[in-house]
Amino acid sequence: MIGLLSVALLGLIGFQFYWIDEVNTVNRERFNKAVNDALNEVAYKLAIQNDRDFLQQTMNSGVRSPQRNLEILRDTLKRISNPGQFSPQNPESFDQDGEILRSMVKIQVNEQTGELLFNVDFTTFVNQVPSFGPSNRSVNREAFMEDQLNRRLDMLKETWLNHLVGSNNLFERINPADLDTLLRKELEGKGIELEYNYGVIDATNNNLKILNANTKEDAEGVKNSSLKANLFPMDLTEKEYFLSVDFPQEKNYLMKQALLPLSASGVLMFIVIGCFTYAIMVILKQKKISEIKNDFINNMTHEFKTPIATVSLATEALQDDDIKGNKIIMDRYVQVIRDENKRLGMQVEKVLQIASLDKKDFILKFEKADVHDIIQKALVNITIMVGQRGGVISSQLLASNPEIEADKVHLTNIIYNLLDNANKYSPDAPEIHIRTESISTGVIIKITDKGIGMSKEATQKIFDKFYRVSTGNVHDIKGFGLGLSYVKNIVDMHQGSVSVKSELGKGSTFKVFLPFTHG
Repeated sequence: MIGLLSVALLGLIGFQFYWIDEVNTVNRERFNKAVNDALNEVAYKLAIQNDRDFLQQTMNSGVRSPQRNLEILRDTLKRISNPGQFSPQNPESFDQDGEILRSMVKIQVNEQTGELLFNVDFTTFVNQVPSFGPSNRSVNREAFMEDQLNRRLDMLKETWLNHLVGSNNLFERINPADLDTLLRKELEGKGIELEYNYGVIDATNNNLKILNANTKEDAEGVKNSSLKANLFPMDLTEKEYFLSVDFPQEKNYLMKQALLPLSASGVLMFIVIGCFTYAIMVILKQKKISEIKNDFINNMTHEFKTPIATVSLATEALQDDDIKGNKIIMDRYVQVIRDENKRLGMQVEKVLQIASLDKKDFILKFEKADVHDIIQKALVNITIMVGQRGGVISSQLLASNPEIEADKVHLTNIIYNLLDNANKYSPDAPEIHIRTESISTGVIIKITDKGIGMSKEATQKIFDKFYRVSTGNVHDIKGFGLGLSYVKNIVDMHQGSVSVKSELGKGSTFKVFLPFTHG
């Protein structure tokens, strides 16, 4: 179960990381697309502006061809009184080449495609033709106009071609201030309000011609940036210029863009991990409880089995006719039954006491109690048991003020349980020492043995209910694992404390503090 939950959790975490990476990738692609669109828009507008400037300059200064200057891009009127011939009365005339002196040539730039459009507008008027003799000659108006228009368009196209292939100075075509303003406006229009460095790169030698970066690192960032757009793509020369932009804080910007989904994903992952951890803890706790329950049942079976078997044997013996006639033997068996019955009652009482403590309905009877008197009474029984094993128990009752407020019965049980544990967990002849001392707030009781001791892990669990220090598969140490749990609960109810120091193979020391007054 835990393995399946772990696999599911790892899969979910892996999916979350994959999703986060996809979000970052999408945000990066969206950012790059917005920047590239802005750069392309800047390049397009620069090209349009450059063409307009050229046409304006052409209209102001005239179109120069290799052979002559042609006056174009100005209003011209052709006055023709009759559609078929020119009138000699009109003072207007043609030059020696027969060119129309006045016409309307319109040059427009298609804002969508960048295509150059030419349009010539003629108005029907009457004009004069030069007179070289006694008679005038008629001129075919439509053929003449078409011929003049074609000649002008050819010369204009030739001039435009020279513009496309000419080696114009970059700084004559681009104003850095206008470029900066246009670039910032386009980026803001795409929702990108982020500091940037930009430059214009000559593709032939990868040199920066225009740069707004202040440091060498920023300049390198501009040169190595993948965010570029080709300037003047309609030029027919091999020389290419690229507008390049670099964002030093791009990673931080993208992280901020993904902050909300990342936060939501992080919260979700923490919730899932928390639920998984809680589920694992519950499973392990249930497993531990199951093990404790089984240990308790086994220990209880061993604890009850011996007295029950003893009572059963004594009962069968009392039924023997020979024993019935011997009062001394009969009284001995009756005493055995009485002792074993008392032992069973004590074991049951321990279980009931722990159950009462768990339900929080256990009430102590606090009264003035002398700790030394209680210790002396507990030593009476335990000294006999220790002596039967060839051991010794000593005491140093040094507390200057041994009187406290306590429940005498349960305080006696505390002392007895600690002394009994010291005896049970001493494999050879027990050596037990009990000592008391006074402090400003109460009395300290220390019980030391030289028994088997405990590991550090065991000392952290020794006060848990049903926990027993392992001594192997042989059940040679009696008990349910309730004694020290009972001690801890009773001491806590006295508002005291209990602790243990132990070293494996060298013995243990239990320290109990009980305050002078309760509450």
